[in-house]
Amino acid sequence: MKLNTVICGDCLDVMQDMEDNSVDLVVTSPPYNMGGKSLGYKPSGTISHKHYDIYNDDINEEKYVDWCREIIKECLRCSRYVIWNVQPVISTRKHIIDLQNHFYNNLKEYFIWEKQAVANITAKYGALAKGFEFVFLMGQDNKATFNYHDFPKNKYVPNIKTWYKSENFKEHAATFPRELPSYFIRNFTKKGDIVLDPFLGSGTTAVACKELGRNYIGIEISPEYCAIAEKRLAQGILNI
Repeated sequence: MKLNTVICGDCLDVMQDMEDNSVDLVVTSPPYNMGGKSLGYKPSGTISHKHYDIYNDDINEEKYVDWCREIIKECLRCSRYVIWNVQPVISTRKHIIDLQNHFYNNLKEYFIWEKQAVANITAKYGALAKGFEFVFLMGQDNKATFNYHDFPKNKYVPNIKTWYKSENFKEHAATFPRELPSYFIRNFTKKGDIVLDPFLGSGTTAVACKELGRNYIGIEISPEYCAIAEKRLAQGILNI
């Protein structure tokens, strides 16, 4: 598969054509099945109630769990390690539980992304402000050690980090900060390695790869998001 490219398509279809162990790392965050709620996307100046532009993000809970399971299986087939970021909200609870049960033999470590707490403004009776997201580190075993890495000399790699989003895109509000993929790419790959993001979105993982001297493969179902990613990748490299 061609490196350093953005592929417009369904990730399950695309990954079926990828060979076993063909990439060194997967870094991604799936849609959270939030019921199609709007995150501000307004195509052509209109008001939209959709979470993404063409992806529905509102499927049966069991189907969502099965869908995530199939994608994780494919990611583990293709890659040494899989970094899976998901926010614990009502719509992802069952998936998070299933991930830990079904992939028990692959779950190597937990990571917490601490972020600026956001209040649940839609809750009628009050709710805790959501100030973190899970990142699950998976591999070919469940040992909490990593044989392949590029850790600093002191081997100190914390499993809690605080990052705030500094980049925002009106077309795609469901993004993670560049520091998140950069952290895992820097620590779990080496120069020239290959990183896959099957939910590329606005291209943040690919941009981080470019900045850190890694090769990337990005898969994204939305042509508009692919265009955003390509535009960002065409810009100059920012050292991080």
